[in-house]
Amino acid sequence: MTDDLRSAYGPGRLTAPRTAIARAVSGMADAFTIDDLAAIVRRSDPGAGATATVYRAVAAMEAAGFVERVGARDGSALYARCATPSHHHHIVCDGCGRIAHADCPVVPGLDAARTDGFVITRHEVTLYGLCPTCAEKSSEA
Repeated sequence: MTDDLRSAYGPGRLTAPRTAIARAVSGMADAFTIDDLAAIVRRSDPGAGATATVYRAVAAMEAAGFVERVGARDGSALYARCATPSHHHHIVCDGCGRIAHADCPVVPGLDAARTDGFVITRHEVTLYGLCPTCAEKSSEA
């Protein structure tokens, strides 16, 4: 586990608060905001859950590729620990934050962009909806 946590930050220092934050992220199956993560970390390690500390840690984890920004919820960025190494996108449940992986729908359209002279350097696609559980609850209401 320590090697995995060390990889969370790249060459950065692995302090006790960063270890607690990376451990919390490793245990999360769903998308989360900085505030979600800070609350979880505060419950297990009150000294590591300062929001500013969590922001800095998540920025370092994103730069190291340990987490990905997968969209937004109520004006806050959503992040996820993404262990799938191949290029893909995410479907985020608006109800519970559950995420699913989706194949890239953009790849076939890249040829059209190239014929117009564009050189594609990156792209982002996030799909939003309701997972089966939340959709069922919504239909029952």
